[in-house]
Amino acid sequence: MRKWMIGILAVILTIVGGGYVYSSYVSGDFCRLDGNTVCYDTKNENFKVENRSKITMALPSKAIQDWFIDQFYQSHPGHTVNFDFRIIENLSAQQALDLGVDIFYTDTHQAALLYDYLVPFDSRIDSEKSTDGISQFTEIINMNEILFRPFSYQGLLFVYNKTMLENLGYDVGSLTESNLPLSLSRWEDLIEIAKLWKSKPNVYNKKEIQIIFPFTFEEKWQFYPFLTAGEWHMFSDNDATQPGFENEKFLESLNFIADIGKVTWDHNAIPKDSWLYDKMINQQISPFGMAGPWMFTEQIEELNDVDYIFSAFPTYKDHQLTPLVIVTGLVALKNDAPSLTQEILRILSKTEATQIALDSTKKVLVIPRDHLADFEMSENRRQMSLAYTYSEIEPMVALPENTAKLGFDFYLEADFMDILKSVFRQELTPLEAQQQFIRLYESWLSENNR
Repeated sequence: MRKWMIGILAVILTIVGGGYVYSSYVSGDFCRLDGNTVCYDTKNENFKVENRSKITMALPSKAIQDWFIDQFYQSHPGHTVNFDFRIIENLSAQQALDLGVDIFYTDTHQAALLYDYLVPFDSRIDSEKSTDGISQFTEIINMNEILFRPFSYQGLLFVYNKTMLENLGYDVGSLTESNLPLSLSRWEDLIEIAKLWKSKPNVYNKKEIQIIFPFTFEEKWQFYPFLTAGEWHMFSDNDATQPGFENEKFLESLNFIADIGKVTWDHNAIPKDSWLYDKMINQQISPFGMAGPWMFTEQIEELNDVDYIFSAFPTYKDHQLTPLVIVTGLVALKNDAPSLTQEILRILSKTEATQIALDSTKKVLVIPRDHLADFEMSENRRQMSLAYTYSEIEPMVALPENTAKLGFDFYLEADFMDILKSVFRQELTPLEAQQQFIRLYESWLSENNR
């Protein structure tokens, strides 16, 4: 599939307005369905449908399917459509093509691979939708028109053990808008805790707590937020030849890693440089950590009578750290029933569809910050939905001379974690590390950009 990326860079930087003409959009009673035209019924505020059409849809749950069928035939009694349903939460681009699916959910990168085949959402579907806190997930793929409607998240988030912190005497009652305790909303606050940790007893559940935050250099994807501490974001200029390693913001992020390395986060006799985030949840080894939706947090809370709070990452020098997230969304491929396609997208974009998805799946859904209170869900899911709005997706810029290769592949492939670990251990200065990153990317780019 990588060879399909005829320029994700071109998709990002050279999209031309209008692009491929898929269909005409017409309103009124005299609109004719001809396999090319989308007809909008202004009286009923829905799209007319090509009767006896066949369309294949992959939906996240049977409950969404049942709700959709009910909604569709309420709006279009007497019509006959041959719906072929599959219950699949997430399809890759290749899977969608192999299965012949017309409407489905996929992540932003897979959607980018299908860019030339995607159907734009009619403006009447999305005209009044809020994007509070979520616009960053679609600003590239939806640059000129809406092709991708965000649906769900997957990724690691900052989390803290509210019960433990309360028991240890910390004030966690007053919260920031990003769900952090006011008194612990900055990495500077956590650094102070780390400095003072040994000066007072830190006993919780009859156990001495030895770890404040279980830093690890084992996995790159989870480490990304720490590299944004200086407001550096990889390829912020949408140029795959310029990752931004040479700028002051990246140096500031390296300074942050040096700063957190000056204090002790693990007071065990033999500190463990390994993945401990799961133990932060299931064994309560530290008050702060990282967790995701797959870690059974709610069940562990009930079992251990503990309250975990998901939030944005603490700030550093007033800069918001942003973890990576995978965002899945609704897309449609071009087919022989363009007006029916818009009607399906209209129904699946309804507010009620979000509630059905919350009730029938375990997914954490993409909901604008100003609408999180509108839906019924567990408090943990609400917290995660809010926290994910302080995240970012992987940059989707391709190398100019090798469009089958993304610039972000460097982050996934290159061997640089030892450089960061050396900065943390005060074995390399941030400036020395910055120079190594610059040379490493130049070498990688020279090898791959051809």
